[in-house]
Amino acid sequence: MVRDRDKPVLLMQGHSEGELWALDLHPKQPVAVTGSDDRSVRLVQLTNINLSFFSRDMTEVVHIKDRKEVIHELKFSPDGSFLAVGSNDGLVDVYAVAQRYKKVGECSRSASFITHLDWSVDSRFLQTNDGAGERLFYRMPGTSKGIHWMTWTGVVGAEVNGIWPKYSNITNINSVDANYSSAVLVTGDDLGLVKLFRFPCLKKAKFKKYIGHSAHVTNVRWSNDLQWVISTGGADHAVFQWRFLPEGVMNGVLEPLLQGNSPNDMATCVSIDSRGGGGGGGQISPMSPT
Repeated sequence: MVRDRDKPVLLMQGHSEGELWALDLHPKQPVAVTGSDDRSVRLVQLTNINLSFFSRDMTEVVHIKDRKEVIHELKFSPDGSFLAVGSNDGLVDVYAVAQRYKKVGECSRSASFITHLDWSVDSRFLQTNDGAGERLFYRMPGTSKGIHWMTWTGVVGAEVNGIWPKYSNITNINSVDANYSSAVLVTGDDLGLVKLFRFPCLKKAKFKKYIGHSAHVTNVRWSNDLQWVISTGGADHAVFQWRFLPEGVMNGVLEPLLQGNSPNDMATCVSIDSRGGGGGGGQISPMSPT
């Protein structure tokens, strides 16, 4: 916006090329972080976090660009002290939040690009998945015995063996996120589908699928209160917000933020309430395109 020819005002700044993949929110501060094909990490201040955190009033607070390859995964530690950023270089960079995101560590054992990250509850362990289908663990100084994962967003492991369709490969499912309290798992895949499974999903399982994105789903995340799911699209650049209505572990519901019915054409371990019954004739709309 330019009111004065010599004093342009920057309204919003974002990623400049390729697709948007990486997304996380700080566990204690109103800060969101994103990473994309432009090889940069951007942190923005959320001035209105209530259901509209991808609005035009976001202010960028930090911009990091340490890697030469794309960034598709990143995650804050549960205590809010660290930010782990995985890139297609096969490396995970660890930044200290209190030191204005100064780089303090590097995880370098992966032989392929980083696809998923999870921190342990005590913020002392980090697990990674990579493009070769390998699952690796990294230990921070001063670790304690036993590992309790704060999140589960990895696609590799016995706990998620059942999410994979027949004849699929490691790149077909782009993102997962577990809701421990309701024992459910949400996934996003290359077919543009958001799916809901029971968690853990140890063997091939029934699921409920949701349609809305016009391209592959690059990321899915539960909100801090576990009442909402946020999903991002790759080529459609859309952000969807879904409401979760728990009706017992076997009868959970994901529905779009904007009123409308969703398809209900599969036998599931968690069923959908289409608000009107039957096979859904409504339309799912994105909360806010980015």
